[in-house]
Amino acid sequence: MRIPGWVLLFLLLVIAGAWLGAMIQMDAGYILLAWRQTTVEMSLWVGVVLMLITFAGLYTLLRLVFSVRAPWQFLLRWSAEGKLRRMQRQTRHGLLALANGQYERAEEKLGGLVANTTQPLVVIPALAEAEARLGKFAQAQARLQRLLTSMPEAFALVGLAQARIFIQQGDAEAALTPLQQITTKDKRHAQANELLLELLQGLQRWTDVIALLKVIGAAKQMSKAMLAQQQQKAYQLAFAQVTADQQGLEQLLQLWQKAPASVQESSHCRLALVQAMGQAEGNPATRTADFIESSLKQQWDDDLVLAYAHLPMANVEAALKYAESWQQQANNSAALQLTLGRLCRRLELWGKARDYLTASINIQASKEAHAELARLEQHLGRVDVALEHYRLASVF
Repeated sequence: MRIPGWVLLFLLLVIAGAWLGAMIQMDAGYILLAWRQTTVEMSLWVGVVLMLITFAGLYTLLRLVFSVRAPWQFLLRWSAEGKLRRMQRQTRHGLLALANGQYERAEEKLGGLVANTTQPLVVIPALAEAEARLGKFAQAQARLQRLLTSMPEAFALVGLAQARIFIQQGDAEAALTPLQQITTKDKRHAQANELLLELLQGLQRWTDVIALLKVIGAAKQMSKAMLAQQQQKAYQLAFAQVTADQQGLEQLLQLWQKAPASVQESSHCRLALVQAMGQAEGNPATRTADFIESSLKQQWDDDLVLAYAHLPMANVEAALKYAESWQQQANNSAALQLTLGRLCRRLELWGKARDYLTASINIQASKEAHAELARLEQHLGRVDVALEHYRLASVF
């Protein structure tokens, strides 16, 4: 049978009490306290009891003293916590007002927090944005600069806020400076790169866009499909910006050599390069023709074949002979037949031109082929046939 714990405790107390009583009965002991002419005599056990009573009294007194002070400490703590809650509530209201486009209310709520806020990295940029939305650009920039001075480690946060304010002012060039300062320290800063890319595209600084996309790609801050699309667009527009001279031609070739595979494999990019090379090289466009011939050996491209026929050439007859060799590679290409017809027309080989143009239409009718054949027939005096091909060209 198991005995409850409280019963054991009670028995131990009874035994201890009995033992203590027996000890007192056997020998009460003796304590003598003397101070000058005063003496106090008592038994040992009475002295022990008095010491216990004194200890209990001192303990009670200390508890009383601390209990008197505790309410004041509680009030102070309650006041500090209440102030913090009020500041958090005001911060929340200010940020919500900013998000809802209530800029005057946001400025009022957040402006009252600046001096005592425990969250300056949240409050001050938000307040600066509200001020900028109200047209107080200089005040907003000065506030951000003070934050940067007091907290240099917040340079990225402040730089992003400054750039957005410049964008609101319509000064994209000025917005580049803080963003470039951020990327100089950290090339992989995702937010800075994203905003910088948008600005450079808006400013049509395509060579800078190409360099930035390389960094973004290395940092994997954009999907492969989106990166390829952005790079193809940037290269096409960069080709179009190159000056139409010999120096521009060299720049085009350098750009192409450094282009990623997604660009070099793009038909649109190759065509944009050929068009820019043709304008830069002038007459004759020998290097442009060589580029097309070399590209077609690697990968067939109807757009390049069509561009080949329009190039200014020193020897059109040699170009025709070379183009005719492509028939082994792409015999069923309507674009190739159209190109051969155009080259024959330039050489005034009228019958051969008609055959190639007709073959192009038979493979795949197109507006360009019908129009070319119409001009040829008109030149040869076959007006009725020419009119029919003009009509067919207008259908497309």
